[in-house]
Amino acid sequence: MHKLVLITIILVGLSSCWLDEKYLVGELPTTPANLIDINSEYDDYNSTAPSLGETFPLCFSSNRHSYGKEFNFVYKLVSVKFSTDTGLPSVYNETDARLDVFHRYRNLTSALSRTNTRANEFGPYLISTGGRQQVIAGVAEWHESYYLLYANDENGNLDIKYIQNYDDVSFSVPTEVKFLNSIYDDAYPTFNTDNSEIYFTSNREGSFNIFYTAINSADELETVLSDTTVHNIIKDDQLSSEFDDKCPFISENLMVFTSNRAGGYGGYDLYFSKLVNGSWTKPINFGANINTEYDEFRPIVRPQEQFSNDFMLFSSNRPGGKGGFDLYYVGIEKE
Repeated sequence: MHKLVLITIILVGLSSCWLDEKYLVGELPTTPANLIDINSEYDDYNSTAPSLGETFPLCFSSNRHSYGKEFNFVYKLVSVKFSTDTGLPSVYNETDARLDVFHRYRNLTSALSRTNTRANEFGPYLISTGGRQQVIAGVAEWHESYYLLYANDENGNLDIKYIQNYDDVSFSVPTEVKFLNSIYDDAYPTFNTDNSEIYFTSNREGSFNIFYTAINSADELETVLSDTTVHNIIKDDQLSSEFDDKCPFISENLMVFTSNRAGGYGGYDLYFSKLVNGSWTKPINFGANINTEYDEFRPIVRPQEQFSNDFMLFSSNRPGGKGGFDLYYVGIEKE
């Protein structure tokens, strides 16, 4: 009898907890929302973030530090959470220095001291490769290891480069990814799902198109990026048009990018394509709910496990922001 009463009490307690949590899954808004905590009165765009975690490091291009002149990278810590009472999301700049995650990612500030120059830095692409313990002022802290790919125009045209702290506590000096670069503008590298190809954008044929090249997925990332041999660079005719197609980003079997091709809503619009049987499908415009008559630029997608839809971050110079280009987020259908 005592056991039966105890079991009943436990079940009632658990059911009351479930009743208190009306929503076990959140939903991101399907209409773009401004990242108010992050944006400035200047231009903020070209973001990147690792794919896992509800609190994550965000790096993006901004000309705020030069008061509207050259673009450099800015680092912020962002949280994406939801209320179990309403299901509504909360996306904000995390500033609580007491959190372990705050210290875990803060070494990215030293990464950006390596990348930022008096030239322009665009299109960061951040890859997490694990981490290590590091002792600072006698206290052991866990710090992440990364490869950060990006483009820089200090040579007069955009070249793809990278830094890393995979094999050292400090970040390496910027190194060119020579097999991707040309005498034209090359930028926005992104790996496909199985790391067998790198996609990027280039104007080597006049307008900006989306190109790719095969790589050996079995090689270490350092071996891949430091390769100086000539690669076969291929334009993807399904994704490219006679207009400018930029900023490819791959998340699982989904590619998102921006284009000013005919048939859009004005300026640059956001498009998506899906990988089906090894080929990308015909690009589809995200529609008037996301695109405007203004410019929508540099989309990235993060799967959000606790949400019914995925998190897409992009930039736009639409009215109603803080000024210039602002970062916006919106929920899109899960892949």
